[in-house]
Amino acid sequence: MAETQPITIENARSTLKVIFSEATTPEERVRSAKLASTAFGKSLTPEGYLGRDEYLASQPLARGTGWRWWCLTLADNPEQVLAMCKTMHRDLLIRDSSATRQEQGYCICSVVTDSTYRGRGLASVLLKKVAEWLDGPGNATASILYSDVGDFYVSKGWDILDSFESILTVPPSVLHKGQAQFPETRPLTTDDIPRLCERDVECLKDDFQKYDLPKDSVLVTILPTTNMITWLQARIAYMNNQSNGKTPEVKGSICESADSWIYWYSDLLHRKMTIQRVKLPRDQDQATSTRAIARLLLDAIEEAAKWELLEVDLWNPSPELHNATKLLNSELGIKVTNQKRESEHIPCLRWRGGEKRSIIFSPNEFYPWS
Repeated sequence: MAETQPITIENARSTLKVIFSEATTPEERVRSAKLASTAFGKSLTPEGYLGRDEYLASQPLARGTGWRWWCLTLADNPEQVLAMCKTMHRDLLIRDSSATRQEQGYCICSVVTDSTYRGRGLASVLLKKVAEWLDGPGNATASILYSDVGDFYVSKGWDILDSFESILTVPPSVLHKGQAQFPETRPLTTDDIPRLCERDVECLKDDFQKYDLPKDSVLVTILPTTNMITWLQARIAYMNNQSNGKTPEVKGSICESADSWIYWYSDLLHRKMTIQRVKLPRDQDQATSTRAIARLLLDAIEEAAKWELLEVDLWNPSPELHNATKLLNSELGIKVTNQKRESEHIPCLRWRGGEKRSIIFSPNEFYPWS
């Protein structure tokens, strides 16, 4: 998609004529990636950032048109990228008063303006053009982004969603858990993920059908598909190998008896683990369910301790997860900090055409982040 008609941007400082287009060739993407690296590649060398983009472009989620790059270039110099962003495919599950259905969605990421041209409204123009594409050829029912400046995106049509978190502090010594206290679990590896993702999607669809939906509301989630889960796993593996020369092989933990599991994201550079997704137990009484989830979280804490990570982070924990973290605190002394996330990775969602709807976004965990 390209527009040959220049867009004129005027302000007190200058008049710019820019072209909005999709970066589709390798050369165009490299130019855009070089700009993105100035904002999002600080933990990598410029070559490492370009290598990461090339590697991630080969992942199933990004292949073909799954990952698209949009940019503003100078009208008289198309090789000079002034602003850029990316859109990434997301599978949406939606339930409203009419039906439960699967729809097309996107995540907006890597929004950046060249530092020389900031303050001239370029990002606003870029997002306006991307929103037009989302509403038209992109056929997006909704799009989501994760922002450190959420208020900026509200003015562009993306509404802020709840962003709470529970932080579990990793203790200085590895804990010991008795088999009488907690159910049995085993580690997850990459080979487990496709089967579990398929099962998870089936369960979410069933849960959506049973959800007591308030009148005039719409229930939305991004499905935790194999491509979605493995995208983040590939990303952090690349980052870990670049920063530490190694990466953990264990991707999560499963409690077969409770039909429950978690995937985690171990960031060795920042010494932090974030739980991607918690698949909650089914057909269990509350006490059994709480202990199963607590055991899975304990597995995460022990894995984090092996790699000298300092904390385990849960995004928007459900009541079931809160019960489990309370148990870990009361029985094992695990420090738990519950807080609102206000300074980074704030989820914002835009409905097609900028329509304002009463949105319930559940689950709102880490796995859809980019």
